[in-house]
Amino acid sequence: MPNHPVKPDGLDAQEALEEERKVMAAYGDTAKTYSQLSLGALVLSVTFLEKVADAQVSASVDVPLVVAWCGWLVSALAGAFYQYLAVRFLEARGEAWGVLVRSGHRQWFRRLAQHPWPVYGVMLAAFAVGSLAFVIVGFRHLHL
Repeated sequence: MPNHPVKPDGLDAQEALEEERKVMAAYGDTAKTYSQLSLGALVLSVTFLEKVADAQVSASVDVPLVVAWCGWLVSALAGAFYQYLAVRFLEARGEAWGVLVRSGHRQWFRRLAQHPWPVYGVMLAAFAVGSLAFVIVGFRHLHL
């Protein structure tokens, strides 16, 4: 695989970049949703323990709950970071295809900007781990 992305055949650079933008917008929207769900789950987990499970949060903190909170926090942070990388991805493509000209400041996370999928994968995995851990918390506190 080349270091510089190859523009799809049949499209000029501007059209190709617009197509990439549409795809990355969909992934970015999904990352935003996972970030919002993760932050909501963090807040709702405390409410669940207090109201539904009828437990004191300070007395209810155990390993699965900490794993759930950490998973959701990592998912929210990875989702936000992915959104940043998605913009950088488009910027790198535009520069490589001669549509954009960069100036000035140094670019961080260059490799991740060219291949942002690992961060997206971390976001999905962390959300799944957090959710699974919270299912365990629910079973423990509801005695199912």
